[in-house]
Amino acid sequence: MSQLDLFADIQEAVFDHDDYIGSLLSHTRIRHADLALAKLLNQQRVDDCLYLILLLLRAEQQQHSCLSYEEINWADPFSLAMHELEGPLAPWQPHNAGTIWQQLLQHPAVGDGKPLVLFADKLYLSRLASYEALLAERFLQMQQQPLKLDENKLIQLLENYFPDTQADHIDWQKVACAMAASTGFCVITGGPGTGKTTTVTKLLAILQSLYFEAPLTVKLVAPTGKAAARLSESILGAKAKLGLDAALSDLIVDHAQTIHRLLGVIPQSNQYRHNQFNPLHLDLLIIDEASMVDLSLLAKLVQALPAHARLILLGDKDQLASVDTGSVMSDLCQELTLNTQPNYSQKLCDKLNKLCFDKKPVLNEKQSEFALSDSVAFLQKSHRFNSNSGIGQLALAVNNNDRPLLSQTLQKGYQDITVLGLNNEQYLALIERAADNYSNYLELMHEGRDAQEIHYAFSQYQLLAALREGPYGVEQLNKRIEQVLYARQLIAPTSRHYAGQPIMVIENDYQLKLFNGDIGILLLDEQQQLKATFIDEQGSFRSFYPARLPRHENVYAMTIHKSQGSEFAHTAMILPPIQRASVGINRQLVYTGITRAKKHFELVAQEQVIFNAMQKSVSRSSGLRDRLMKN
Repeated sequence: MSQLDLFADIQEAVFDHDDYIGSLLSHTRIRHADLALAKLLNQQRVDDCLYLILLLLRAEQQQHSCLSYEEINWADPFSLAMHELEGPLAPWQPHNAGTIWQQLLQHPAVGDGKPLVLFADKLYLSRLASYEALLAERFLQMQQQPLKLDENKLIQLLENYFPDTQADHIDWQKVACAMAASTGFCVITGGPGTGKTTTVTKLLAILQSLYFEAPLTVKLVAPTGKAAARLSESILGAKAKLGLDAALSDLIVDHAQTIHRLLGVIPQSNQYRHNQFNPLHLDLLIIDEASMVDLSLLAKLVQALPAHARLILLGDKDQLASVDTGSVMSDLCQELTLNTQPNYSQKLCDKLNKLCFDKKPVLNEKQSEFALSDSVAFLQKSHRFNSNSGIGQLALAVNNNDRPLLSQTLQKGYQDITVLGLNNEQYLALIERAADNYSNYLELMHEGRDAQEIHYAFSQYQLLAALREGPYGVEQLNKRIEQVLYARQLIAPTSRHYAGQPIMVIENDYQLKLFNGDIGILLLDEQQQLKATFIDEQGSFRSFYPARLPRHENVYAMTIHKSQGSEFAHTAMILPPIQRASVGINRQLVYTGITRAKKHFELVAQEQVIFNAMQKSVSRSSGLRDRLMKN
């Protein structure tokens, strides 16, 4: 027996599984239910495979699709070193990390049709593996499906809607339209103000012109009611600017809905009325804010598409990933780099040069092993934010981890950003400014204005926070703002519900069709009855007695995560001090908060916290991209 084997046997003999498992339950995101499930899958054995299954269950709680072998820290797999334990505790370490993965191949719970699946050095719960496999298969099928296309007419239409293409300038909106018009699957990504909805509106005008004799049935969806309403508003505005004739304009759908509404929720179930056996009736589906859509929901949506359907994913690849498991948008857009041409094949470059650039060799082949690289369009020019925009420069600096640009932006004195340090005085001043802004909608309420005006006034300002708890979290911020508004006699929070109270729904209620993230305001109706009023994605008002509402909370302040899919004319954001900012404050979070602002952005934070966040880029373990590699 070698000294190494002898050491391993001694370690096994002295390693206390009970103490270690007790510490996992006390100090990590391992739950008693996880331990019970892991033991069940491992036939009640306590060995290396049990800990791998526990790591997988913890990874799923952290919204990873799988457990990646390469990403395990074998020196301390459960990160117990970061916790203050009562006594010394040796971490679990397998006898041989190189062979433990091979043991899984013979594990009774691993394999096709079994609870666990191995793929490309990644361990999955079978449900998530099947979702990834489904998406990879359908994306490729849609990309390769043949389309009837009049290229000459498409060239004319592209020239009509994008007439100002310069020889030394690539109009990426035009390129995106050409790509999406000539393929069954397309991803269109771009930062704030790059014209994603404008591009889609022009694309719909082009497609309905191409198929005018047999128009396409198009559906627009978004993950939340707020995002759907914003998409509807944007497309209506873009249509008006295009000056379309009435017949063509009528063919361009401008009413978006939530994904849940399109699929048809079945109450008390995680299934939907539309599925592979009862497909949706459509020719083209456009999903806005696609980065917010989790793996499970997107798989069920794609599964419900008819075989001939086209699909377009629209969103910002650099935003926070979905609240639930997966990061599909990020997986599909990993190769993209600002100010460079995406990796396109020679075949696609030839087609795009013909469609967009009068056969001039503007685009050139850049090889990629990613099978969907020819289906990803990247909008790179912001029409809302330019070099004179502090919001744009701040977002660019954070997203690119560009510290010199950040320092320059903070010092330049842009008119559309206000950046303040964090101390007790600034903290209290932020509360007062938030109350000033929210006074606008409350004064309209006291004047007896209609609900639409009140909702619009409320939506012009939003305070965002990175945390939920503590003085810098939304719970305390909401209480403090409420106290100031009460002192100003604008609200009377003498009970749980009161007139003027803004609320956010935090759980789905399929019967009321109120979903997590929906925002309402409590107002008195004509009979002086208190009702919670909501605007749905169709722009219609709905009212409910407060007692009927699902779980909800005040929303004078909301988390940055909850703000995804929304935009506000004036956005304020507070980040915690450096002592509290070690966990969860990262580049995607700060970038998402900045890009919620349309006209003015106010940041209250320590400069070092911003610098530290820029250096932390969060990614999720996934095998979707592996499944889409050519080799």
